[in-house]
Amino acid sequence: MIDDGANPMAEVALALAMAFFSLMVLTLFAVVHQPDDAVADKITLTTSSTDVQSETPKLVILHKQRLFDDMLNPINASDLTTEQPITLAVPPGITMAEMMQFQQGHPSLNLQIAELTHEWETILNARLEN
Repeated sequence: MIDDGANPMAEVALALAMAFFSLMVLTLFAVVHQPDDAVADKITLTTSSTDVQSETPKLVILHKQRLFDDMLNPINASDLTTEQPITLAVPPGITMAEMMQFQQGHPSLNLQIAELTHEWETILNARLEN
């Protein structure tokens, strides 16, 4: 039987206050007692210059079934190396079949596909007309 002087909400509030206090003490303990040598401070990354160069993707532009480098000079697909990743920039209207045909023709290449902007399309069309 519940006593008339007892308040069940006071019991719940006391329990919540104790839980909050214990979380506060644990948080303060974790902040104050951090180890001197953190694991993130000991991690060092070492890369050679050849690793950095091989990870940088080379830009190759596919426009009207022809390949161009980033300076808009025509290139052959046989000149592309398999060690370096290649970003293949394609026109927005290219079909999936055309992209798959290029990938199947060059299975050893590490390709990433990107879409050409309208500005690139204008420059390439002007370059091909000359």
